[in-house]
Amino acid sequence: MGLSSSQGRLLMLTSRLSDIELGETMISQRQNQLAMESEKTAKEYNEAVSNYKLTIKVTDPNETLGYKSQDLNFKNMAAMGYLVTDAKNQIYLQKDENGEWIIPQDINGNDLLSIDSSGKAVIGNANYNIVDGNDYLSKSDVLQNSILNGRLFVFDSANSTEGISMTMLQSQTDVEYVLDTSDDTEAQSKYEYESARIARQDNQLDLELQQLETQHAAIMKEYDSVKEVISSNVDRTFSLFSDG
Repeated sequence: MGLSSSQGRLLMLTSRLSDIELGETMISQRQNQLAMESEKTAKEYNEAVSNYKLTIKVTDPNETLGYKSQDLNFKNMAAMGYLVTDAKNQIYLQKDENGEWIIPQDINGNDLLSIDSSGKAVIGNANYNIVDGNDYLSKSDVLQNSILNGRLFVFDSANSTEGISMTMLQSQTDVEYVLDTSDDTEAQSKYEYESARIARQDNQLDLELQQLETQHAAIMKEYDSVKEVISSNVDRTFSLFSDG
């Protein structure tokens, strides 16, 4: 192989080596992304199987204990005589399609409050301002989070004159803070699916990386061989001129 041909071949091999090394870098970056995805998947799974929720004991004559623990939501709260209030002791209610306040009722169909001519909620001998609480009361998770973080309070319509905080609720027999297992099966299924997907992609990237490493080794061997040829040609050329 002549000197010019060898140099051309060396340039081609150098370019090919650069392409392979770029491919190896890109695979390494993708594997790092998969590692982060795996960590995120594991974190989400752990959070899903270790999360807690509020439940309330709702009277049920069909249950052996006489009650059934259900997710704490506004309907179940009202069934047991509880309302929702805030730090200003304002009562949170929802409106019907005509814009009228919906009067909550307990499990026996008794109204938990009335509304006077001034538009205030009347509970016992006290009056309370009313707040449109649909954003909180319509979603169980939002309501529970608001109670847990102290934004909203539970109001016992029969025995309270002010809201009951989460700290005080822990001593109540009707409301409990329990481990939420309702989403564990779904979380397990999602975790297994995502883990398998990540493992498949990671294995595929390992194979591609091995192929590139094999190509890199082969080309590097040829690269060294061509460099040696060029070096020998240069030595012979200088030797020829030196002999002259």
